[in-house]
Amino acid sequence: MSAALDVVLEVGDITEATADVVLFKFAQKLYGAAGKAVRLLEVVGVPPTQVAVLPGEYRFLETHGALGSPLALFVGTVRLGEFGYHEIRQFALRALKAVESKPGLKHVASTVHGPNYGLDEDEAVLAFVGGLIEAFQRGSGPKELERFTVVEVDDRRALRLRRALERGLGGTPGVEPLPGGGFRVRRERGFVQAPSMASAGTVSSAKPHAFVAMPFTPELEDTFHYGIHGPVKAAGMLCERVDQDVFDGPIIQRIKERIDTAKVVIADLSLANPNVYLEVGYAWGKGRPTLLLVRDVRELRFDVASYRCIVYRNIRELETLLTRELERLDAVRAPG
Repeated sequence: MSAALDVVLEVGDITEATADVVLFKFAQKLYGAAGKAVRLLEVVGVPPTQVAVLPGEYRFLETHGALGSPLALFVGTVRLGEFGYHEIRQFALRALKAVESKPGLKHVASTVHGPNYGLDEDEAVLAFVGGLIEAFQRGSGPKELERFTVVEVDDRRALRLRRALERGLGGTPGVEPLPGGGFRVRRERGFVQAPSMASAGTVSSAKPHAFVAMPFTPELEDTFHYGIHGPVKAAGMLCERVDQDVFDGPIIQRIKERIDTAKVVIADLSLANPNVYLEVGYAWGKGRPTLLLVRDVRELRFDVASYRCIVYRNIRELETLLTRELERLDAVRAPG
């Protein structure tokens, strides 16, 4: 049995990854990378019905050259709106267990799950990798398994995820950094507790969170990651937002649930996106503390123009102003 597993994160397209098997989730509907993979498989005669697996089930499919890897593994999960940090962790555990049924596999590849549909990207990648580490250390996975590659198509996100893993994996028993990047996980003898970094997926659901309403556009990506995400994390909260490209029934329900339970809703009204205004209205209706941001007051619409907004000229200023507002919010909410 392999005594060590190398876990690395690489930039690339998961459909082109050259592993022994590539892993996808089927969240009772096709999204993102799984949807692209199914379209490619359909070209070589694999019908989409073959990937429709129920939660708790899985199916291996030969890719016939349509993907970079010879095998694809589709693992059935709950619907996307219900697929949170705990479910990501369990997905990793179940996937590694499923791979045991194919002896001889040495290399598995998968994408990151969570960031585009509302989860904190740091916590999501830690939940996934934490599940892999726990499963491997407890003996799951093929005897020959040597490598697990996490593939992220966006190079900037990949850099952020690497940093999150470096912070989160520090001091985890049985895990050591690799010289070229990534980590080597040692199998443990006998029962071991979940890795210390793997609180993701176990206590994440209990952590306070900020819900961020803003357009998913390249123009505002740095605003989110460096102007909003940093102050929110420094305040001890998860930072969650939802890509409006995946708005459907389950996702809209998740938006409502996460606004309902948010410690604070942060809304960037720049670009006057109608969905952001809807989310602000819902947050107001639920009585959630709400912080409004905008780059230019001329971008505001009449219905919020009379409300106080944080007007920022650049990302550094936003980081400073938002940090101050979150500290003020904590002071107001703190017991006297």
